[in-house]
Amino acid sequence: MANIRQVADEAGVSIGTVSRVLNNKPGVGEQTRQHILAIAKELGYIPSKRSFSPNSQVTHLGIISPTFQPDITSNPFYAAVFHGVEHICHEFHINLSYSSLRFTDTQLDSYPFVIKHTPIDGLLLVGGGIPQEVVEALIAPAPLPLVLIDNYFPDCNWDAVMIDNVRGVRMSTEHLINQGHHHIALIGGPDHPSIVERRSSYCETLRRHDLTPTIVTPPNLSPTDGQWGVVEILREAPETTAIICSNDEQAVGALRKLQELGYRVPDDFSLVGFDNINMVQFTSPPLTTVCVDRGTMGRIAVQLLLDRVKSPARPVIKVTIGVELVERGSVGSPRPHKISLAAVNAD
Repeated sequence: MANIRQVADEAGVSIGTVSRVLNNKPGVGEQTRQHILAIAKELGYIPSKRSFSPNSQVTHLGIISPTFQPDITSNPFYAAVFHGVEHICHEFHINLSYSSLRFTDTQLDSYPFVIKHTPIDGLLLVGGGIPQEVVEALIAPAPLPLVLIDNYFPDCNWDAVMIDNVRGVRMSTEHLINQGHHHIALIGGPDHPSIVERRSSYCETLRRHDLTPTIVTPPNLSPTDGQWGVVEILREAPETTAIICSNDEQAVGALRKLQELGYRVPDDFSLVGFDNINMVQFTSPPLTTVCVDRGTMGRIAVQLLLDRVKSPARPVIKVTIGVELVERGSVGSPRPHKISLAAVNAD
């Protein structure tokens, strides 16, 4: 008796495509559908009863993140998103498979294992650095219901779950201004949708207060990038008294670099992060940051995907997750200080 993999191999398509045809789901062209059904009949394939259970329209979802996030569970931000996804999948008895995504610029390098070899009913794509061209190439062979997490393309037909980045950075910037800071710098990052929104909100908030932005742009969002950002700010804008980081990992690195150079936070510099990952409450001082409910992001993404599978023709939905400012010990009123250029140049 043939199995689903043999049908896929003989038909020259993915297991996921065969699964959608055998379960009479949308997203496969009629010619391909008839070809697969003919192959299945020829090979004597007999589907399991579970495949056609009326109560199991969604039995298996895939979740994919880029390879520059080495392990989705090791990234403090995306680990919490993943746990939210995992929680609701467990609640609904849905299997979940993870795979990484390899691409170069806007070209897909290879199809993730979860798409090529797993009969999934829908896909969650996690992370902001994935170009639209790569997403389109990913699902081109057999369109899958898809939800983007922390990523968004205005002209696409994919549901998305985003963060209220604009409000988050506006709150943190205005908090610093209310403390008396007039020289506030931003450590930016790559052109991910969330990071672009945070940068724009920072600039707009300063503009409304007639203040001048100072932005340094490292390539990524790691602690090392935060350290680099501090050095660049001290060189380019020695009048700076407060620093906003694009995420908490940058802020942890920035805090360490400031302390290595002999500066005190918040006495010499105020510092604000974004995300409220667990570690920032244990730094010294604990970091003021913008709190994002990442678990809710994951749960809502699964709910959107399940709804999309049931109602493939409904309008696209973009959900924006609210944020709040968590005030801890890294922000204070500005005091005059001297920048040690010798220390910076020696770094």
